[in-house]
Amino acid sequence: MVFLRDEGSVFDAPVEAVWAFLGDPEAHTRAHAHSEVSRERPSPETGTYAWLQPFEGASTRFRMRWHSYDPLGIAYEVLEGPFQGSRFFLFYTPLGARTAVSIVGEFLSPTLDDAHLPAAVERFFTQEFDQDRAALDARRRGAGRK
Repeated sequence: MVFLRDEGSVFDAPVEAVWAFLGDPEAHTRAHAHSEVSRERPSPETGTYAWLQPFEGASTRFRMRWHSYDPLGIAYEVLEGPFQGSRFFLFYTPLGARTAVSIVGEFLSPTLDDAHLPAAVERFFTQEFDQDRAALDARRRGAGRK
């Protein structure tokens, strides 16, 4: 198990826009090009999300349980995939027209050793952040055309 903290990423969107994007399941799925998606949402604040996506050169199944603490962040437990058993919190800090994004958690893997785990987690979340940022930027540009 490896404790990781990643701070310093920033979306060029206010926290309200970030939450609106995260709350739009179709837009979020499109942003990440996830396939074979399934969702369960027993309450507005909790759910599970499962999907297939490329990871480390192979098509990989992920499944996570989440609990939203809007507008603070989202707690995740990884139920399936290369980070199975990991638990992390992704939180958002309002910066006016921008939003800082931080991740703090304990990561483990049934397939990666602790020496390779930090780099794999960083690659995964960098890709996720970049895709979210591109989708948020496109939404902002689209809203500006009205």
